[in-house]
Amino acid sequence: MVGAFYNGISGVRTHQFGIDSTSNNIANINTIGYRANLPEFKSLFATSMNYVNANSPISNDYNYGSTIGSNAINANDGTYVSADGDYNVAYSGKGWFVVGLNKNGAFDINAPTYNGTQQNYFTRDGSFSLDGEGYLVNSSGYYMYGINLGKIAADGTLTGTNNLEADYAGLSGSNLQPLQIPKNLQYKPTLTTEVGLSINLNRTQNPKGIGKLQDENGNFSMDKFLSQNLNAMMNANGEALDPKNYKDISISIEQAGVTTKYTFTYGAAENGFTTMGELMELIKEQTGLTLGLKLDSEGNPSDCSMYLSNGGAQDVKVSVNGKLADKLGLTANSINLESAFGSMIKDFVDNTEYQNQDYVKYQGMIFQKNGEGIANGNPLDNPDGWTLVDSSGVPPYQNAQATNYDKDSLVVSNGKVYRKLTDDVTEVTDPATGAISIAAPEEDAANWEEVATAVRGEVAEYTDGTTYAQDSIVSYNGILYRKTNGAGNTNPTEDTLGWSMVSVSSLSSTQLQVPTYETNTEIYSDSGEKFILKTQYILLEQANREVTPEVLERWEVRSSIYDGVGKVMISENPTISEITFNDDGTANAQVFQVPFNGSNISVDLTQSADGKTTSNFAYADSDVKAVSQDGINAGIMKDVVIDENGIIMVNFTNGKLEPIGRFGIAAFVNDQGLSKVGGNLFEMNARTINGQTAVVSGPPLLAWEENGLANLKFGRVLDHMLETSNADTGTALTDLIVYQRGYQMSAKSITTADALMQEAIQLKRN
Repeated sequence: MVGAFYNGISGVRTHQFGIDSTSNNIANINTIGYRANLPEFKSLFATSMNYVNANSPISNDYNYGSTIGSNAINANDGTYVSADGDYNVAYSGKGWFVVGLNKNGAFDINAPTYNGTQQNYFTRDGSFSLDGEGYLVNSSGYYMYGINLGKIAADGTLTGTNNLEADYAGLSGSNLQPLQIPKNLQYKPTLTTEVGLSINLNRTQNPKGIGKLQDENGNFSMDKFLSQNLNAMMNANGEALDPKNYKDISISIEQAGVTTKYTFTYGAAENGFTTMGELMELIKEQTGLTLGLKLDSEGNPSDCSMYLSNGGAQDVKVSVNGKLADKLGLTANSINLESAFGSMIKDFVDNTEYQNQDYVKYQGMIFQKNGEGIANGNPLDNPDGWTLVDSSGVPPYQNAQATNYDKDSLVVSNGKVYRKLTDDVTEVTDPATGAISIAAPEEDAANWEEVATAVRGEVAEYTDGTTYAQDSIVSYNGILYRKTNGAGNTNPTEDTLGWSMVSVSSLSSTQLQVPTYETNTEIYSDSGEKFILKTQYILLEQANREVTPEVLERWEVRSSIYDGVGKVMISENPTISEITFNDDGTANAQVFQVPFNGSNISVDLTQSADGKTTSNFAYADSDVKAVSQDGINAGIMKDVVIDENGIIMVNFTNGKLEPIGRFGIAAFVNDQGLSKVGGNLFEMNARTINGQTAVVSGPPLLAWEENGLANLKFGRVLDHMLETSNADTGTALTDLIVYQRGYQMSAKSITTADALMQEAIQLKRN
């Protein structure tokens, strides 16, 4: 009966503990991060009753009461609910957030110290927020310990690294400390010092007028135009001139009854050309015509077209044809190109008074009067009184018509003007063959006389500082001017009273264009102000693999710094460089420097920082494939993002997303070895067993990888979520009923034992 008392009392006490533990779980059913307890019981002690039957194969044991076996921690995850706090997080998996009391302290997970006065604790309560100093704390004011990358300075500015590899290496460390995030965190601007561009340049796109061929001051460069290869030009329709396939341009000139044809071929050894300047020079040299560029009074292309005009002293009839002429829009059939001198030249009349510098025409030749006076005989016979300025109207000598030349006929032969003295000819017999031919004028002094050296009169180029007489005609920037208002040495473009433009008939070409492209790269000063690096690309020459050494596709590059909207040029002058392309489309370009903000920006046009390379594929549009630059504009903190690995990313108004640290998470081999200290906090618990002191939970384990991207190993962090209590209400209520029944039955065993005891006492009395 005494045993029944003891058993009943121990049962009451044990089930009371179960009720207390379960009711505590129910009380914390809505506590964030609460870990429920699981009460477990065991027998108090037991004895073997061998005296009952010593030979029995059955063990005859007797247990005395029950007691508390353990009050284990429920390690299961709780339920996750949404939370609005910027720094509210939950952790799903094996592990605990690390918090501490000391804002200047540290906790090394790989080398923890434990001396019985621990200042660091572990919790599943992720309801963190910022305190007045910007530290991350929980609702009890404990500091959240995590990895701090040290990017935030004391003045509340963050310096970006642009080096994620280094950031993740820092995030894989084990030394934890409190994290401070200023409310007015600002992104410190960084001066741009390097720019990398990966682009594609399509030589068939984006045609712009040839005014894009400029010098370093941004003015049209005639020298660049003259040296421009025709294979890098387009017509008004944006079609490439393609002189490799459309090679020829032929000019036929009819004068003095004779038609002379001149053919010029792109790339040919004879009468060949490659540049526009070479073509213009050939035409001038052989035909006397002027192929020029239409310019305005300031020397800039007026409409980017060319003209074919007669700068000579006499009118000519011209035909132009050929495939290249078609491309240039210069085809014509027997058009009359008048001379600029036409209104100034009169037919010669003997015994007429002429003024100094007067022009007269005599037998296809143009003469200019030397001094004033009355003409005495024709100009050809009076060389002192007249100067021959043009003989292009004299027909060339033709051997087939040798017998048709009459006395006083004029011809040009081998650069000389000859006059027929008789109506006869001189026959010459070839001693080797016996063939009979007629002697040419230079070989037949008996019938011909040399009267002058053949000369082609043309408008002279204006020379600065030269004094020009009244009615002088000059060419300046491809435009003809006549001197008016007396003699003088003024500039035709500056003196509108002293000079007047001369309008002459001409043949106009198509508007000429060149393939171009333009990129605009945002760069930043050291104060965070935005500027634009504007880079223009102009095709200078297409590739030619058929020559040795081979010619590479070549572009001119002009780089300048502009204001933040790209309107006002900040650079004093553009930086001019070149980029060429190999046969496989790879680019060649030297890294060049563009002055900026008291320093220089290094510009690499061959590739961006991510390794993407520049190309010249004609099947793809001209486009920017990738841009890299190391400058950053200023920004302020917009919001905070926490990824599933617990990494804290700050999103700034300048578009930068910068990691600053991570939540500290530690795991344990034996979570049951942690001890509750209140406030949803747990601590490591050291015990001495068999004379040796050890941490019951085992040392903390680093919850993330120590290399690579520092990913969490045992779980994941849920941003804007919280973990509620892991106590199960259904189980708790059931357990509560079971513990209540156990308590009641234990109490009943006490009353039963008491009644039996009273009965036994009464028997003794009786």
